[in-house]
Amino acid sequence: MNRTWLVSLAAAALASACAPHKIAGTEIDDTDDTRAILDVMEKYRHAMEKKDAKTVVSLLDESFRDEGGTASPDDDLDYESAPTKLPALFASVEDIKMDMLVRKIDFNDDTKTATATFTYTESFKLPRYTSKPQSESDIKQMTLKRTGKDLWKIVSGI
Repeated sequence: MNRTWLVSLAAAALASACAPHKIAGTEIDDTDDTRAILDVMEKYRHAMEKKDAKTVVSLLDESFRDEGGTASPDDDLDYESAPTKLPALFASVEDIKMDMLVRKIDFNDDTKTATATFTYTESFKLPRYTSKPQSESDIKQMTLKRTGKDLWKIVSGI
């Protein structure tokens, strides 16, 4: 019986040693790729709060396209239009505060992409329309594309 217990203990220890480590406070595997993706998302969050269009554009892949969540093409954004549309958008918004919590990251090895599912809460002011602060929160997905070793760029989902 002791031998069976020792074999079970050894098997459990071996299995747990092979299990991937998780990033603290998440269920996301702690790998170079997940850390690189989280870094891109944090740079994006920070650039949004600073209204730094140049940094946001630097995080985009050349294949970037985002439809803005509506059927209207007016709010569509792609890699070519982002350098002019983002500064115009930022000019109409003040006091952006954004919190993001990444829930999971799924990888597609065939397309060399990853999809990060996250919740966000954002508050901002639109002084041209109202003096009241605005806020929104939702669950979103950001798709990123591997462009090099531990280098990821945003394809959609901003």
